[in-house]
Amino acid sequence: MGVRRAMDILLDAANEKSDGKVYTDGPLIHNPQVLEYLEKRDIRVVRGQTDLSKSTVVIRAHGITPTRRKEIEDLGAKVCDATCPHVMRVQSIIKRYAAQGYSTVIVGDKGHAEVIGLLGYAEGKGHVVQELDEIEHLPPMDKVCVVAQTTQDRRMFKEAIDRLKKRYSNCESFETICSSTYKRQDEIISLSKTVDAMIVVGGRGSANTTRLVKICESQGTPTFHVETDAELDLSKFKDFNTIGVTAGASTPNWMIKRVVEKIRSYKVNRYEKFLFGLKSIASFFIGSCTYVGLGAASMSYASTVLLGIQPRLSFCLIAALFIFSMQVLNHFANKEAVALNEPARAKFYERKQHLFVGLGAAGAVASFVLGFMLSKSIFFCIFLASLFGIFYRLEIIPKSLSKIIRYRSLEQIPGSKEIFYSIAWAVSTALIPFLGTRKSFIPSFAIAIAFAFSIAFIRAVVLDIRDIQGDRILGKETIPIAIGKERTKTILIILTASAAVLLFVSSLVGWTTTLGYYLLPCVAYAFGYQYLFQKRMVSEGLLLETIADFNFIFTGIIAFVWKSSHF
Repeated sequence: MGVRRAMDILLDAANEKSDGKVYTDGPLIHNPQVLEYLEKRDIRVVRGQTDLSKSTVVIRAHGITPTRRKEIEDLGAKVCDATCPHVMRVQSIIKRYAAQGYSTVIVGDKGHAEVIGLLGYAEGKGHVVQELDEIEHLPPMDKVCVVAQTTQDRRMFKEAIDRLKKRYSNCESFETICSSTYKRQDEIISLSKTVDAMIVVGGRGSANTTRLVKICESQGTPTFHVETDAELDLSKFKDFNTIGVTAGASTPNWMIKRVVEKIRSYKVNRYEKFLFGLKSIASFFIGSCTYVGLGAASMSYASTVLLGIQPRLSFCLIAALFIFSMQVLNHFANKEAVALNEPARAKFYERKQHLFVGLGAAGAVASFVLGFMLSKSIFFCIFLASLFGIFYRLEIIPKSLSKIIRYRSLEQIPGSKEIFYSIAWAVSTALIPFLGTRKSFIPSFAIAIAFAFSIAFIRAVVLDIRDIQGDRILGKETIPIAIGKERTKTILIILTASAAVLLFVSSLVGWTTTLGYYLLPCVAYAFGYQYLFQKRMVSEGLLLETIADFNFIFTGIIAFVWKSSHF
């Protein structure tokens, strides 16, 4: 919790900065890869002679000493405190008992940033115990306050308390290990006993991660500590049947995913190979955007039937080709985001880069040609939508005006990604069929546009909630980042309910055919996968995307069944 909270505070500070720079007092996270991304956003670590005037300095989760805090303030910096609440509690305990004349014993790692910060509250009467044998060498003390570094090994801390109480008669001890830390430690002990080998993913400078390594090793389980999947030597795992994977609290999700995916692709039995093969086919189908292209064709068919228009293959093809090309080219335009949020897909596209760039461009051209063959209005509609997609990422506002106009491109406007994505779906699946057959406005057109927009918007926002960690690091302002996850979830519920009411009322008053009633299960389906995601019953990237995108296909199936039974 502490590191994630500190990261959120840091990124909020970076987004709110004006003229001054944003620094962290020491590495915010013990992960070199994440620090590289932060440096790209001009968020740096305070060095010796750094000019901090008019800047913002974020105190990391480990906390600092009161003396260090005053030094930063005296240098003219604004202090933004991201100290973990658990660490703050330990600081307050030490401060309170130090004022009563107690000496402090901290069970933790000597030289660790958190321990150094805690010592600053002991009024010069603090001692650190890293190994149990060191207790015998502590000086005589009348009153002793015992606390632990928040990521300490719980078993070691209990033993340290027993020994200290035997040595010092007036000894007060406090359970200060973070609850999530010892729960993770207990889970890892249990896991280590059931597997043949353990892999611990995390920075080598992370005390939390290295402690997990020691705990795994203490169970007699062969343990491998890696920072990234690139460090995995798969030949070392050939003699192990079952491999467990865990990670330090500060390890980003995408790094854990990469390690798990690499191990899964290597350690599988025959039955698992069959399942893995099926998953690989599904991954290709989804990762290549063929699946979402099929969804666009299905949604176009449903919109056409909802409009009361005779379905045409050309409409479905235009929608499929346009959405396919948009999705493929978007992945290459957002390489960093894909690499963080969907590492397996990033590698897939990297291997087939020339192929997919070619396919994406060919899909766009084919949609233009088909549109031109149908009508000029459809051609210009597709052309303008594609042109808009190109200008979406271009910085059209001069840098000299950045102080007056905050957003230099459409992409930088909070929430624009989800809105424009949904508009693209509504245009390609509902507007194009309408332009191809109608000359004047009809109520069913507004319903079809609203329905397509809603289903696409829900899908886009749910996936953005999933990717919120990586998007924040890259500085993207999606709706979940701009207004928060909880408000976003509320908006999704309201939008889902509104879509259901719209379909029901439109069929009831005759704006659309009775297909509106039949499409209500699609809205219920959208609510269903939102619920599964929020309850963390479905959170894995491939599975969540498969389920979310199937709703587009589901609409086409329902429309086909309805049409077959009515004509």
